[in-house]
Amino acid sequence: MAVASSAELTDLIYGSLFGECSWQDFLDRLATTLPNGKSAFHYQDIGSPVAHVGYVSGFSSHELDQFHRHFAAINPWVPGTLSVPVGQGLTAESIVPRAELAKTEFYNDWLKSQTGCETSIGVTIVRDDTRTFILSTCTSSTDSDFNHNAAGLYTELAPHLRRAVDFARRGDLVSGEWRAGHALFEAIGAGLIYVSERGSIRTLNDRAQCMIAEGEAATVTAGGKLALKSERAAETLRFLLSRQGLQHKPYVAVEKSATGANYKLTLLRMKSDPFTELLNGPTVAVIIEPGAAAHQRCEHIQARYRLTPKEAEISSAIAAGLSLKEIALGGGLSYETVRSHVKNIFRKLEVSSQAALVARLLE
Repeated sequence: MAVASSAELTDLIYGSLFGECSWQDFLDRLATTLPNGKSAFHYQDIGSPVAHVGYVSGFSSHELDQFHRHFAAINPWVPGTLSVPVGQGLTAESIVPRAELAKTEFYNDWLKSQTGCETSIGVTIVRDDTRTFILSTCTSSTDSDFNHNAAGLYTELAPHLRRAVDFARRGDLVSGEWRAGHALFEAIGAGLIYVSERGSIRTLNDRAQCMIAEGEAATVTAGGKLALKSERAAETLRFLLSRQGLQHKPYVAVEKSATGANYKLTLLRMKSDPFTELLNGPTVAVIIEPGAAAHQRCEHIQARYRLTPKEAEISSAIAAGLSLKEIALGGGLSYETVRSHVKNIFRKLEVSSQAALVARLLE
């Protein structure tokens, strides 16, 4: 166990936020402040037995696997996290008395026997309806005074963690890549919509607004949620917006509007760092390209920058937000083949990164 000051840990919070270190560094240091400390950022939803854990320190893969498979669903601390004060560090005994905890399967078969811990110290950073975002550390300490003092440290860290959460949420919405994506798709006449975990529209370009007003491919419900006309696409969107909806390649389909016109629909789960995704949930990009817009976009890129048809297609996919692995899977190519094409694209457009490529395509 190593003593860490509030100032040291606060520096690590802001360092993690601005890229000087990582959230893993913060958790690793925090875990050392308690005997047999095992720390985690996690998200709890009282309506779901699934626990969402973004970063951990000290837990083995077996301990985490057992937790997710069974013990998360019977964690006696979860209901109490919905009523404890936000921003106040607490010992687990403040939620469930130790005598009651000791009788539970969670304590006897996982906490004590698998992790070697006896209790937990934690703080609720954000609460949203029935959901909470928590920082906690399991520990083998049973010294109530020591644990109470440790909880005080979490109270000191709470406002800084809340600022980090607020910053991460705002920053995710106004990133340069998202703005660039809006402008690029606007330029080629395609609608681009970013949809949040609960189906609400986070942001969209002007073309998408017009498409929704026309109601050909999508509409907005009274509750502000995006409703796709295609039942299959709507079902896929719901799956991708769930925290279990991992995606190996983008959903792409050619659909027919009410007027009989064809449009291309692409659904892509965006990649975020674990901290941001834990906070905001998954985000899915919905791309609607009417008629021959997709083909015209590739032709335009190919002609303007003297690319091969495949290079133009890959450039267009990168601009849509696809990773190189997703492009490889979607196009039936090897990852190395895609990388080779990207090197050629970079050379021809005189750029050195995917972000610079998107910016160049906007010129």
